[in-house]
Amino acid sequence: MVLTNTKKVNHFKEVKVKKFITILFVSLVILVILLSLSLAGCKTSVVDETSAVETTAKETAAETEAAETKAASDEPITLEFWSWNNEGAYPVVHEDAEKRFTADYPNVTIKREYISYSEYLVKLKAVLSGEEAPDIFQIPWAGEYTELARSGKLLPLTDILNDGFPEFFPNVMNAIAVDGDAWAVPLDLNTLQIAYNVDMFAELGLEIPKSQEELKTLAAALADQGKFGIAQGTKDLWTAADTFFAHVAYTDPTHTLMAKADAGEIGWDDPVFLQAAKNAADLIGAGVYAPGANSMDAFVGAKDLFVQQQSAMFYPVGNFITGGITADIDGAFEYSLFATPPLKAGDEFLPTGGVAEMFVIYKNSPNIDLAVEFMRYMTNDEGKDVLVANDFIPSSAYSGDLSAKGGLYENMLSAQSKSQSRVVYNTEVYTAIMNGMQGIFGKEITPEEFIASIVKTAK
Repeated sequence: MVLTNTKKVNHFKEVKVKKFITILFVSLVILVILLSLSLAGCKTSVVDETSAVETTAKETAAETEAAETKAASDEPITLEFWSWNNEGAYPVVHEDAEKRFTADYPNVTIKREYISYSEYLVKLKAVLSGEEAPDIFQIPWAGEYTELARSGKLLPLTDILNDGFPEFFPNVMNAIAVDGDAWAVPLDLNTLQIAYNVDMFAELGLEIPKSQEELKTLAAALADQGKFGIAQGTKDLWTAADTFFAHVAYTDPTHTLMAKADAGEIGWDDPVFLQAAKNAADLIGAGVYAPGANSMDAFVGAKDLFVQQQSAMFYPVGNFITGGITADIDGAFEYSLFATPPLKAGDEFLPTGGVAEMFVIYKNSPNIDLAVEFMRYMTNDEGKDVLVANDFIPSSAYSGDLSAKGGLYENMLSAQSKSQSRVVYNTEVYTAIMNGMQGIFGKEITPEEFIASIVKTAK
């Protein structure tokens, strides 16, 4: 089945009108013939001639429709596609879908544009206000997602996702739902953990820390060897917020209070949030993190410290960046992952996680049908094969062969079953968390001031 853009739809409407006129004309001719032949008593001849006329009419209409469809399908079309994930293996996934799609739709060109995360939302909101948004664009799954879903600029996808898309996991469908509708196509899932240099740990006689106190001791031992602890770039504000979420996973044993605070059912002044901020500030003050976090991009400066073995650890890491790390390391050392350690040794390690990449479709796109079809290519079985080959975890069940995957992928798969929420949908509150945690990393505000700013914003 060849899907159409808006112009194709207009062509098809014209074809339907032509078919209607043709059928009406033929019907009148048939009626005259029937009356004439009935009077002459030629019933057998009527059947034959009527059938012949109907066949001719159908063939004419089909030929007309085929000609119109071919003319529409030959028309050059450009689909604009925006993302901020130009690091790691995501561009490989995007390009593979593009190649498969354009092989079947040779008249379509996919124009991919990658914009740094620090500039992405500013530019996106500008083009949305000017009615010049790309056909398909990546969207954050926290904070701004709810705001954009309610903006009237996005195409609702509830019914569309039931037609030709895989059956996404229930928790994923819950994550992309706003006011009862699905608004995004979820590509993959992630968990956020700390990457560590396995070889360096072995050479220095270090072990994975089993508690946050042990993490501080580990950082001190690394400093004695001239190495940094955790490299983290909080210039990209979202990583600062994720540090807070990583600590809430331990201070809230119910794993429900952040969602309740987000919904306004409880206040952000609940003790579990203040304690999480204090625990993060304690690690920062103890020198666990490489200096200059607020001046480093997450996937450039901070990652480079880890790749160049100046730091022994790097956060946050998930399948969204492992491909890039592996390529940059190029066999220089082995690395693996562990979650932010618990408060007490012996407690379970709890990573955070959720939807990684997800895309929406511009409601006023002139190429909605093709944009939807491209997303089918991104998420179909071939698309999932490419995701898995690049260490990504598909957002729907995968039936392919995993025997060739290594321990790193198994680590991430295992972490999925334990992952805790890292999402706040209230845009203003999420922004306050990002900015406040950046302030804590810069030692510019206290945990108490951080919580006070969130409470004030939430009112």
